Amino acid sequence: MAEPAKKSKAAGYELVVDEETGAMRRVPVKSAAKAAPSLQPLPPAAPRTAIVSAALSSVRPPEVEEELVFNESGELTGAEREAALLEAPPLPPPAPLPVPKPKEEPAPAAPAKKARRPKQALNWTSLSEVEKMQQVYRYRAKYPEFFVYTAEGNLMIKENNPVGLPAGTVTLRAFSSLRPEELEELDTQRKEHQDDVEAKYVVKLKELRTAYDLYQSSVQDIGLANAVVKLNEEVRELSVLRNKALYPEQWTSMISNPEIRSILLNQTHEERKFGYDVYLYKRLSMSRADAEGQYRPHGEGVQGQEGGGKSTVLFITDTENPTTGQFHPATETEFVYHETKYASPYQAYEVERFKELGEEEMIQKLLGTRSWRTIKQLVSQESRPVKQPLVLWQEILEALYTQHKPMGEALKATGSARFHLMDKQIGAPDYSNALVWVRTKLKEQDEEAPSGPGDVTLSVISKDQQQKDKVGAIINTFRHR
Repeated sequence: MAEPAKKSKAAGYELVVDEETGAMRRVPVKSAAKAAPSLQPLPPAAPRTAIVSAALSSVRPPEVEEELVFNESGELTGAEREAALLEAPPLPPPAPLPVPKPKEEPAPAAPAKKARRPKQALNWTSLSEVEKMQQVYRYRAKYPEFFVYTAEGNLMIKENNPVGLPAGTVTLRAFSSLRPEELEELDTQRKEHQDDVEAKYVVKLKELRTAYDLYQSSVQDIGLANAVVKLNEEVRELSVLRNKALYPEQWTSMISNPEIRSILLNQTHEERKFGYDVYLYKRLSMSRADAEGQYRPHGEGVQGQEGGGKSTVLFITDTENPTTGQFHPATETEFVYHETKYASPYQAYEVERFKELGEEEMIQKLLGTRSWRTIKQLVSQESRPVKQPLVLWQEILEALYTQHKPMGEALKATGSARFHLMDKQIGAPDYSNALVWVRTKLKEQDEEAPSGPGDVTLSVISKDQQQKDKVGAIINTFRHR
């Protein structure tokens, strides 16, 4: 019979579980605290100790319990540890963790207001007359009760106004477009400036080419290279000045997704959109201030009708106006221009425009109607202008008013009044300027018999024929219903 296991070796020991690694170790009961201060024996009520004890009692009888194998550190090893862990009942499920409450998103903060620049006190006495006029008109748009007109047409500033300006009167100055002699003087100055800049550009460009050839033929000295770079920069600056002298005003404007026919002028019937924005490059041969006009000194007003000091403006609204209807470009009056009989100046202008463009089919369509509304609808598909619109209007109106003497007398009776055509799609402002030019030319001519219409090779449809065509179109409409 086998010798019983040495139970004395197992006496005074206890199984404990390492809190860090989870391994079971055999520790003497008396010296447990001293031998392993970091390993604290589990209390009897601890669930893991009870589970290990129950597992050991179920896999081994009590009499061989002392034969458990421990390593040098006192940890339980071998199959006994694995069996104890496998046979142990499952641990109770952990208590559910508290569900955190969703964080409430803060309300969006109001956008921060941009800091305004502090208003600077307006030094009224240091402003020029034009600046005072501009300031008064700006304030009048907001406080019309404090900035009013006087009986003479000047601007009056009332007392206790909200902007704190001193009470008084601002004398308005006449504003008009540049006169022909002023335009000629400006054009002369512009050409002289262009010639001066062009001469400097040519000289500096020759110096640059000479310096570059010397640099290429030499050992490419660093001093020659610096000279070439410096001259190249000067040529670039002169090139900018040269372009500025030709066109003082240059800017771009954006057209949002335009129609194809408005950009590609040969696609007259293409109404589809481009699909993207288009930027137009624009330029003027003079500054905007000169193009718009200028203020005249005090005492120099625009000459008005019958020698008056105020400017008279005749507004050409429509063909039915009893005063200005006869000057409308769409008023029906037959006349001959370039061997073609037309029903109105507007028809003559559009037909001559399409003659210049070489559109024979459109010319026949335009001569086949006397209605200016139909003509306007037909020509809306083609936006290409003539090369000299003002000259064309002058020649057409000169032919009209010289062939109809009563109309010429009515035009001369307008004195020095200016014309303003309300429909900007029919020739404005070239038409208004051409009317003034023809009136001046008629006044300078001697009393002569009106010139005849001359030979006619093309003609607009007559009123009788147009009426017949209209009746036929109505009959055909009812016939095919």
